[in-house]
Amino acid sequence: MALTIASGNQRRRQIRTLANGGWTREKRQTFLDTLAVTCNVSLACIEAGMSKTGVYRLRQRDPEFAELWRCALLMGYDRLEERLLRRAGAGVNDIEFGAGDVPEEPLDAELALNLLRNHRPTVEGRRKRVGGEIHRISREEAQAALTKRLDALEKRLKAEKGR
Repeated sequence: MALTIASGNQRRRQIRTLANGGWTREKRQTFLDTLAVTCNVSLACIEAGMSKTGVYRLRQRDPEFAELWRCALLMGYDRLEERLLRRAGAGVNDIEFGAGDVPEEPLDAELALNLLRNHRPTVEGRRKRVGGEIHRISREEAQAALTKRLDALEKRLKAEKGR
């Protein structure tokens, strides 16, 4: 019987029995390591021997894992940017960028740029809106929306109190 320490959704940490085939510490680490190298959730799931549905559920219920996921993507994002810069022949102070004896696999620049574009919200600490583009509102718009919601809440509370 395997045990794990878990938490989530405002609950305290607790020791639980690990379900057969569940997310062990080793599987989590394999997933995160692969994600940091590839920026590919599907491939990371395959390497960990787990499902995509399961990993997204784990991220949703475990804030610590969600933050580790974000950090892994940031590392992968940095590595991908470095490879693109190296491929473009960029240098820093006329020093070759990332020169080494280890041969690299071919890089699909279009795919790499798409990955960088798709992960930009993660890097910038934002979330994508469902179904499309990210929309950043101004402080005034945010205050107006908050005021509107508070007014509606106050009105509802008064109506309930009057009953």
